[in-house]
Amino acid sequence: MASARMRRASPFVACALLAAACSRDSIAPPEADKKGAPAEDPRRVIKEITVKALASGETITIDGKLDEPAWGKAADTGPFVDVSTGAPNPRIPVQGRARIVWDDQFLYVGFDVKDATIRGGFPTDALDPHLWERDTVEIMIDPDGDGDNKDYYEIQVNPQNLVFDSRFDDYGKPYGGPAGPFGHQAWSAGLESAVVLRGTIDDDKDKDEGYTVEAKIPWKSFLKAKASPPASGDVWRMNFYAMQNNGGVAWSPILGMGNFHRASRFGRVKWVRE
Repeated sequence: MASARMRRASPFVACALLAAACSRDSIAPPEADKKGAPAEDPRRVIKEITVKALASGETITIDGKLDEPAWGKAADTGPFVDVSTGAPNPRIPVQGRARIVWDDQFLYVGFDVKDATIRGGFPTDALDPHLWERDTVEIMIDPDGDGDNKDYYEIQVNPQNLVFDSRFDDYGKPYGGPAGPFGHQAWSAGLESAVVLRGTIDDDKDKDEGYTVEAKIPWKSFLKAKASPPASGDVWRMNFYAMQNNGGVAWSPILGMGNFHRASRFGRVKWVRE
């Protein structure tokens, strides 16, 4: 089943800590980061990916299918890992990977999520749905490329194709407490997204396989970016997550250095043209 629509995001901030579930209170930045792995541990190396622009004449239709030739050539994160260890962890009930491509107007992101129990459960007209409480994918974007958590963005899309987004001045700030508000909730990514389900949402009678999410995000939405669209050779900091019940897996692991907002652990994304 596929759904596609233009969405204004609902406000929420992802708050998962490591691979375990967390309370809304844990969004508040910790007083100090926990000590990570030894410096020589290869897990501490920041992940990097080079993302090529669409070739002339290539197009992507936002239908959730990820079947255009452009996706076959897109940069691929590979399988996500345990956010706390940096290693694959098949015991985590949700797994995923992402592909990324771009052009002068849009950032395109496609997720392929493995999930045996797809959960939505929100009214289709819900305002500010708490997507993190069930299943969702998440994109974190810090355009400056320095990982300092200044002026970064969060976007999520769930299996119902419900969307939230928010903009932050600093690590988890502004923060209005466990009930929010979380960041600048009035900000809208202005994205177009679509979802295809491999299973039946909110139905335990069958075993689901997962879902795909396809999204295109206008560069002009990133109001605080120094250059948007980026120039060829620019490097941004980004992370990608597949989440379930406040936990999940990531492209770049956090390794106990804070929560899912820790931009210093986001991977480096280099934008290039052919």
